[in-house]
Amino acid sequence: MDKHRYQRMGLMVVMLSISLLSMPMAARALDVGDKAPDFVMHSTVGESVKLSDYQGKKNVFLFFFLAAFSAA
Repeated sequence: MDKHRYQRMGLMVVMLSISLLSMPMAARALDVGDKAPDFVMHSTVGESVKLSDYQGKKNVFLFFFLAAFSAA
């Protein structure tokens, strides 16, 4: 990998760490059957999406892939 790609990946890790540290609630492990806490993320097209938007749906699948749309 080139130097710029490492820098972009490092910046993404820092941004993700800051967002996790700024969460208003303490993180804790969930047990089977626990209700997942609501959160807001940005979609690949820049829209805000809340977990609560999918309340009542049978299945919700979240996939996180760092650097999926970065330049190679």
